[in-house]
Amino acid sequence: MRSFGVDLGQIHPITALCAVDVWGYLAWQDIRLRYRRSTIGPFWITLSMAFFCLSLGFVYSRLFKQDIIEYLPFVTVSFVMWGLMASIMTETPNLFVDSAPYIKDININPLVIVMRAIARHVITFLHNVVIIVGVYLWFGSAPKATLLLFVPGLVVTLITMTSIAVVLSVVGARFRDVSPVIQSAVQVIFFVTPITWAPTMLPKGSRIITLNPFTHLLEITRAPLLGYAPDTRSWGSAMVVCAVAVACAVLTYRLKAREIPFWV
Repeated sequence: MRSFGVDLGQIHPITALCAVDVWGYLAWQDIRLRYRRSTIGPFWITLSMAFFCLSLGFVYSRLFKQDIIEYLPFVTVSFVMWGLMASIMTETPNLFVDSAPYIKDININPLVIVMRAIARHVITFLHNVVIIVGVYLWFGSAPKATLLLFVPGLVVTLITMTSIAVVLSVVGARFRDVSPVIQSAVQVIFFVTPITWAPTMLPKGSRIITLNPFTHLLEITRAPLLGYAPDTRSWGSAMVVCAVAVACAVLTYRLKAREIPFWV
């Protein structure tokens, strides 16, 4: 059965996940086209974020009475990681709507479009990692053995964010109000998540920290880059959040993937 040029039998998620050459190439082309004729390309985003982190680091370290040697690496790593998560959440509600021509006219698995967006944001994230390296060099900090824990933390975070992206993209295709709601929610999440402020500024066991899933996702990636191992509670909470997100993504995609062409 076919509808709008989309083979509804070709929506299996494994098919899309295995098509790395397709969505990887499309993501790289998106980056190249966006920064065509630019001398430094996506590093413009890196320079912008670096300037923002430096400015915020120097100002907020005085406001919070924090040592700049400790605060600047903290806020830099936090912003780089948060930038990855926030960009995924704000783009994906309109993902299928913006890609309507592909869905209607080309025999493409909708999940390929999601993976294309995720890959594009990961490429931008890898460019922004240069900022963290620069902070290491500036303060003469040597990477510690805990840095190896960053890899599993990043994997868990990417799986979680990809699952959230699937849910938001499907729901956003059906309800167009999802996009402005998510944009407002991301701003609120930013202020209640320890990005510009340290978790130690709140009482131990504060619900603002313990019940905020993004706090734990941030911690399992930020802590190794700052030279210490993430708290086991953060790891446990992050794994629970990841499992719930994956389950919601699988359920949403299996139930509603066939209806996406009719919604866009």
